[in-house]
Amino acid sequence: MEKYNTEENEEYLLKSNLLGITNLEKLEEAEAFSFSIRALQIEQGSYKIEGFTLNSFLDLHKHLFQDIYTFAGQFRNVQLMKGTTRFCQFQHLHSYATGLFQQMIDEAPWNSHENAAKRLAFFKSELNMLHPFQEGNGRTIRIFLQAFALSKRVIWSYDHLDRENYLKAMIHSVTDNTLLAELFIKTISFSK
Repeated sequence: MEKYNTEENEEYLLKSNLLGITNLEKLEEAEAFSFSIRALQIEQGSYKIEGFTLNSFLDLHKHLFQDIYTFAGQFRNVQLMKGTTRFCQFQHLHSYATGLFQQMIDEAPWNSHENAAKRLAFFKSELNMLHPFQEGNGRTIRIFLQAFALSKRVIWSYDHLDRENYLKAMIHSVTDNTLLAELFIKTISFSK
């Protein structure tokens, strides 16, 4: 796991796991296994994302991590940084999230590849800066945005992204999501 730059995060994850695991490596393995089962349920249709609201986003995180963490589906209550990137202060998570998810609800149709890539990059970078959970942000955001894109008739093939270029674009998206949009345009197509 690529961790946030606080030593307390690893200790918090160990204390907050539902399985009583005391070793970070074993926790990572258990988390990966648990997550893969819950993500498969989404792929198979036994769990459906119901709308694109803040509550449906929180419900998705709870679904994905309910077997492993006590905080599944709950906003974090600490400040998070990764490298030099400072994410939304926890005191402002609810108000920032409320506005962002209202934008998703009000989002117009995506009528071109360029528009779809730009809007996907916008929501990806904004949700990343929100970073509402103590753990599991990237995976939850990716699954949620794949479903959101599909609601706009866009198939986002996230697995086709070059990881190194994607990480650079994500870091750059803190101030400008143009590089992210340029990467995304190569990984999207319109469904029939």
